[in-house]
Amino acid sequence: MRPLAFLAALVTVFFVAAPAQAHVRSTTVTLGLRGQGDGVAAVVDVEYDVLARLLGLDGVLGPDAVGADGAVAEVPVEVRRRSLDAHASGTAAYVGGRLRLSRGSIGCTAGDGARVELADSGAVRVALAYDCPASGALTVRSEIFRASDGVIDETKTMVTYDVDGRRGATLLDAAHPSVTVGRTDLLSEIPRFVLLGAEHLLFGLDHVLFLLALLLGARRLRDVVEVATAFTVAHSVTLVPAAIGWVSVPGWIVEPLIALSIAFVALDNLLSPRTSHRLPVVFGFGLLHGLGFAGALSVDGPLSLSTLADLVSFNVGIELAQLSIIAIAFPALLFLRRAATTPVAARALTLGTVAAAVAVAGAGLVWFFERSPFLA
Repeated sequence: MRPLAFLAALVTVFFVAAPAQAHVRSTTVTLGLRGQGDGVAAVVDVEYDVLARLLGLDGVLGPDAVGADGAVAEVPVEVRRRSLDAHASGTAAYVGGRLRLSRGSIGCTAGDGARVELADSGAVRVALAYDCPASGALTVRSEIFRASDGVIDETKTMVTYDVDGRRGATLLDAAHPSVTVGRTDLLSEIPRFVLLGAEHLLFGLDHVLFLLALLLGARRLRDVVEVATAFTVAHSVTLVPAAIGWVSVPGWIVEPLIALSIAFVALDNLLSPRTSHRLPVVFGFGLLHGLGFAGALSVDGPLSLSTLADLVSFNVGIELAQLSIIAIAFPALLFLRRAATTPVAARALTLGTVAAAVAVAGAGLVWFFERSPFLA
């Protein structure tokens, strides 16, 4: 009965972890800078739910919107847009107050007329214009969503810039809150973007469940290699073009479909014993997941060698995390299958596998309904 106990524990972990995903512990901010001389334009994308917690946006932190676990209820896009319009000045003041630009020791001044909107990705986009001294290297310091705000544990800020003829990208965090344009070290940036990519996959429960659903349907190492390769190639195809804006699909379309892909693959393991169609399906869903990965690392401004290297490093981090999950989960599944040498154990393993697939499919369907703007 040990195989059944193992899988039952796995299912329990899924159900316990699913609500916890809504509790925001880390977030990514994207910042694009463009300018020449004394004028610098900044475009900042922040996660709506984190901002909602911090500023108490209407329709999000109402009396019935927060569950016992502290999770923010899913709110339709139009409600979010109206709420954001009503709090545009407060949003602009918060972001502008936490984003500081300077040349030399002289600070830049944020001009009036900041633009606040809900982007297609679902993020809150704040566009700011700064008046800066005409000479000196531009330094950027971001303290958006500090841990002391009480709504987030960790924030990483992806900065891309095209300022004074210099192009590049860097990653800011609590240990590195500022950067001077043109003084970034590509070799030191690569490991940080690899880590960011790995964290994005490991802490994205939907992507992890998709991988586990694929593994539940794999019988041989060859099956694992084929589906992992198809998924890797597919999400790599869409990640970079989507991150730099060459491909744009709204988040309210991508995120529900990613959730639906989890349910489909999990149920397909139960309903379709033949797997001849599996690779085309995995490739198609991989394209969707690549768009989802890109949502965490969008780039504003022209593509540069530094930016491309960072995006590739981010993708490498995703692949390393994916391989780690496969290296742990698939041998465990093989062990369970080989350990089920008696009819009772084999029956228990079958029931446990069915239970795990149903649990994963159920989580995918719940997320689909939560994320769909027409069904929420």
